[in-house]
Amino acid sequence: MPRSLLTADHLRGTALTSFLVGGFAAGWGMSGSLALPGLAGRVALILVVTAALFGFAITFLWEARGWPGATGHGSNPFRTRDYQLAVLVEIIAIPLAGRLLTMAGRPDTVMPAVAAIVGLHFFGLVRAFQSWRFAVVGAGMVLLALLSLTLPPCVTVGPTGAPLGVRAAVVGLGCALLLWGGIAPLVIGTWRQMGEAV
Repeated sequence: MPRSLLTADHLRGTALTSFLVGGFAAGWGMSGSLALPGLAGRVALILVVTAALFGFAITFLWEARGWPGATGHGSNPFRTRDYQLAVLVEIIAIPLAGRLLTMAGRPDTVMPAVAAIVGLHFFGLVRAFQSWRFAVVGAGMVLLALLSLTLPPCVTVGPTGAPLGVRAAVVGLGCALLLWGGIAPLVIGTWRQMGEAV
């Protein structure tokens, strides 16, 4: 890509998105890992992937200083009404769903409900970011949340009867994988564009 077509705004936007997605994916991955025995290996992998995303983000921010500024095409997606509304609804719906499900005696369904709400909020970001990638990730999270409800919340394994949080593990680790898969094309594509323009 010619250097003039890759802007500082694109690099900064990709960096911010990488930080956000990396942080949330780490949170999902950790919560899913806590439901399973043998935590160390999964935590190490989550930390490595998160560190790599943050490393790319820092590189994009650093490189943005040497690239042309805004192209004048469109506004900052993080400041659009679509983005703000999607986040506002999510912020209200998550604690409300958690409270209602807990009061109903179904705390084991809170994590799938949160995953579904987060997934639905991604549909509100499609127009703000002008990318159908958000719909794909959102649909994946909603489908994962629904499928997890067919699994037992917890099973016991081994001679000691150690608890295994099947549902939480599937939702947490599954959402982390979906988020990583959703951001990977953007990060890799931006990295390649930078390399081609050198």
